[in-house]
Amino acid sequence: MSVLPRMSCPADDTYEVWLELLPLQASPELLRFLGDSLAAYLRQTGLNLYVLGLSGGLDSSFLAALLHVHHIPYLGFCLPITSNTPAEIDRAVRAATAYANPPEGLSVQAVCDLSALYAQISQNFQTCFPRSTPVAEGNLKARIRMQFLYHAASLHGGCVLGTDQLDELLMGFWTLHGDVGDISPLQFIPKTVEYDLARMLCRELTQPEPLMAAIEAVPTDGLGISASDLDQLGVESYAAVEELFRTFFQLKLVEQRRLLHDSEQAALDVLMATEPLRRFFTSGHKRTGPIFFDPRQACSC
Repeated sequence: MSVLPRMSCPADDTYEVWLELLPLQASPELLRFLGDSLAAYLRQTGLNLYVLGLSGGLDSSFLAALLHVHHIPYLGFCLPITSNTPAEIDRAVRAATAYANPPEGLSVQAVCDLSALYAQISQNFQTCFPRSTPVAEGNLKARIRMQFLYHAASLHGGCVLGTDQLDELLMGFWTLHGDVGDISPLQFIPKTVEYDLARMLCRELTQPEPLMAAIEAVPTDGLGISASDLDQLGVESYAAVEELFRTFFQLKLVEQRRLLHDSEQAALDVLMATEPLRRFFTSGHKRTGPIFFDPRQACSC
């Protein structure tokens, strides 16, 4: 692969692009494309390896297994912090052990408990902010983990692998500077498609059990905010999330061409009141990245 298949995040109102991404289907070609692209990135950048945080969830377990199958060097770390359950930690350790693929001669500790560090930082912050929230504390945990991963990448000449997928992108369901890596191969893959790709990948693994355990697990961010991701999102499944966005984008395209009929407007109003769409409207800053002011405009003020 001579040219990396780069893609920038679509603007929120480029509804056609979102509608092209949401109907993606799992296939052997897509699975191979992801692995080939990850291998190409290391070759073209001259980096030594990827660094991956393993949570015991589907996203990180799938990427660990994918790197393993393609013989791509990486360091995988399980980084429990206070709110992680024993089951989550066990799944992460199993994936780290079964799919380990460090460069030759390099051995590192796969588990590093960051609970004491989190407790110290959180307590220090309380001197300035006596009140906190579960979301704020969850963001703090995610950013502590990311500090560890970037430290590991710096020490070993690597880059950090992001694990977010399309559903999380649309809802802003991640922590800025906490879950975002240098390269994010799953970012435009719908979660339902990722599940299908993971099941497909299991057939290529000599030890499919750790990945299958992640597929069957209840999805959670491991940050202690709620019992599951779906509880936070107020939906029954990721398929329901994707259907909400598909219908919303279709109606917005119609609205660009003509006035909506009363029934269409009523349907749009219902969609806009759902939790996934509320998150979409309030998380645009996460998708655009930092805002830069053009100092050259000072001359025209």
